Amino acid sequence: MKGAQTFANYSKQDIREYAGNPLIEALPPILSEVTAMDLISNFPQPVDPNELNLESATRLHCIDRLKTVVQPFLLHLELEAQFSLLIRRGYVGRNPTSASTVRHLHSLSGAQRYHDAFKSTAETFTVVGLSGIGKSTALHAILSLYPQTIRHERYEGKQFVQTQITWLKLDCPRDGSLAGFCQQFFYAVGEALGDKDYHKRYRHRNINDALQQMEQVASTFYIGALLIDELQNLHLAKTGGKESMLNFFLHLVNNIGIPVVFSGTNSMISLFSEVMRTARRVCGSGTLEFKRFEKDDDEWQILVENLWSYQWCKQTTALTDEIFDTLYEHTQGVTDFLVKLLVLSQRYAIQSGSECVSADIIEKVSNSKMQILRPALSALRSRDPKRMRQFEDLLPLEEQLNDMMALDGLCRADRLTLLRSVVPRVSPAAPPPVATEKTPQVPAAVAVDVSAAKALSENDNPIGALQAAGWLNNDLFEFSPMYRKE
Repeated sequence: MKGAQTFANYSKQDIREYAGNPLIEALPPILSEVTAMDLISNFPQPVDPNELNLESATRLHCIDRLKTVVQPFLLHLELEAQFSLLIRRGYVGRNPTSASTVRHLHSLSGAQRYHDAFKSTAETFTVVGLSGIGKSTALHAILSLYPQTIRHERYEGKQFVQTQITWLKLDCPRDGSLAGFCQQFFYAVGEALGDKDYHKRYRHRNINDALQQMEQVASTFYIGALLIDELQNLHLAKTGGKESMLNFFLHLVNNIGIPVVFSGTNSMISLFSEVMRTARRVCGSGTLEFKRFEKDDDEWQILVENLWSYQWCKQTTALTDEIFDTLYEHTQGVTDFLVKLLVLSQRYAIQSGSECVSADIIEKVSNSKMQILRPALSALRSRDPKRMRQFEDLLPLEEQLNDMMALDGLCRADRLTLLRSVVPRVSPAAPPPVATEKTPQVPAAVAVDVSAAKALSENDNPIGALQAAGWLNNDLFEFSPMYRKE
């Protein structure tokens, strides 16, 4: 996971190209599909029956566990295997015990840039898919299998003091600027090293100076792979900006030997198609595409069933065909939409008092709380290629999505009903009586029997006796001017 550090523990490698390379031997072992599936997945503990007896406000907190579920798919296994190969192949050409690697590192800081004997073994691959389809979640799950920072001290009986950063993940700046990317890089390196002030050590006179320092840092810490997410933001780069950044990424691959993983929405593909040389390099190890699920897809069925098993309503509901169809109708196979809809539906069911998630409630919540997604869902529902290509443009901003998930479960009418159900604990004091010549009356709230009244009337302090006996309302006595002591 991000920032995780460990001391190197070397394991012998069966593959000849990997043997004798401390950077590879310090990595976790190559995983079988069964082990990878188990490590990638994340399922919270099943719903405890005792939790269903908790107050509704408390159960609302439990519902958010749905957001932590990671359901592995076949594509996750392919992604894990691809990344495992990518990071190891990149280290083959950067063995720190090799003389050519040492000469190459020295050349980066000298006048002769890029030693002629250095042969990069790094490659790239691309991850694309719709927004909300699970790309970033999948990448995070894969990266969590590797300690981000490994500390080396001795290797094969010899001193080997080295800090290895196995991966670095950056988001492409929203304005697509290379300067913003450089700034992110140094911050990310500092986080990986546990040094929040690391970025302050680097002052750049110009962008070329910053890029050169990035090369030196990336080589010094043997960064295993650089992951660039949200690459579609390059569309917003100024004239020439996207070409400069793409060329720099490929420069890291070819001249520094660092593998690069590109991730973004489908719109990023057009960035590479504009320059064929770039397109060939970017697709070096292929492209993994995260597609939305069809309703009859087995993996979608598994996902819905697993998520549906987490219910904190007092009355649990079976997953009927009607509910299954309604969920697909209002999510169109987008995993992020599914999680959001289930969270909001359970919140509504609990806060409205129905304590049961039904197809009607799911539809009602979708039409009220998730109406901001209607244009995007409509485009997907149409299956019209032209409209579907506009899907990304129709999605709301992240801030708007966060507002959609605000914890207010009930619609305005229901919340007003809730407000009206709250009554004051003590009725407001009666207005002061109008002064008349009539004899003041004992408050109507005081009820006494005749014998008790006679006894109290003979008391020197009848009002005090009434109060002590609990027959006179203390609040009324205190605030009524008729009985207030002067």
